[in-house]
Amino acid sequence: MNTGLRPAGPDSGHFRALDSLHAAAGDNGAPDSGVHYDLPPTVFELFLDRNMNYSSGWYARGDEDLDTAQVDKMARIARYTGLSTGSRVLDLGCGWCGPALHFAEQYGCHVTGVTLSSVQREYALGWAARRGLSDRLVVDRRSVLDLPYANGAFDQVLFLESIIHMPEKAAIFARCMQLLRAGGRIFIQESNYDRASMRERYLASRGFAEVHQAFGYSSHMVSAGEMLMLLEEAGFVPEWVEDISSHYVRTLGQWLANLDSDAGRMRAASARGYTMLRRYLMIALATYRAGGTLCHMITARKPLR
Repeated sequence: MNTGLRPAGPDSGHFRALDSLHAAAGDNGAPDSGVHYDLPPTVFELFLDRNMNYSSGWYARGDEDLDTAQVDKMARIARYTGLSTGSRVLDLGCGWCGPALHFAEQYGCHVTGVTLSSVQREYALGWAARRGLSDRLVVDRRSVLDLPYANGAFDQVLFLESIIHMPEKAAIFARCMQLLRAGGRIFIQESNYDRASMRERYLASRGFAEVHQAFGYSSHMVSAGEMLMLLEEAGFVPEWVEDISSHYVRTLGQWLANLDSDAGRMRAASARGYTMLRRYLMIALATYRAGGTLCHMITARKPLR
């Protein structure tokens, strides 16, 4: 198993940075992921890449633009999970289905996306129809705890920075084990604590509370080690782990630059959304630069027997 794990830990400066950003931002109430993801899709079109990836890109050289970095990221996912023509893919927390449609179009996959957002579902279905991909994409609006698909129905299960919102990870991974065919793979790209022992200190930080409020239930984040343990307890065999935190720093910077370059149109689409997104992205960038939050790609497989 290839591991890109590196020792890192936040110091007091990390928490001071978060707290100062929080104090400047103010407080708008309780967290609600629906408020975030049900913003008008136009808001996200203005700062994400053309494939609407709301997750870190991959920068092989370090100077790629956002579109290139996201296509390279998706190629990396395809390679490590074995995506190919006819692959049956389950994308849990599929968002607007940009990656799902890319995999369907470029790799000939059949993708089932699951989201809680009716806004995202309608956007994804319309996008698929315009691209002539309706026969390769199904989007279900349902909970990840209510997946009615047949056991062994999928070759790959993907979580592209979505499982951070899901507290019932053990139950979800157990269900994924059932849904995958023997030898099938699960892929997770997610933000993590740098170590499990820091969790309570993070949760007590005012800056973390601000991210929790703006982004929706990010208090369910775990360390990479905890994620691997949960996968192993569900019966998966980890194959590959890589720390891509430096790639996320660049992605967040590019998102912020796009946000600011289109600030007028962003505010016109959703003034509240612009303010919330900019605040969230600034805090996220601060945590990654300080080294207290990491991002990992993890691939694990279901044993053949």
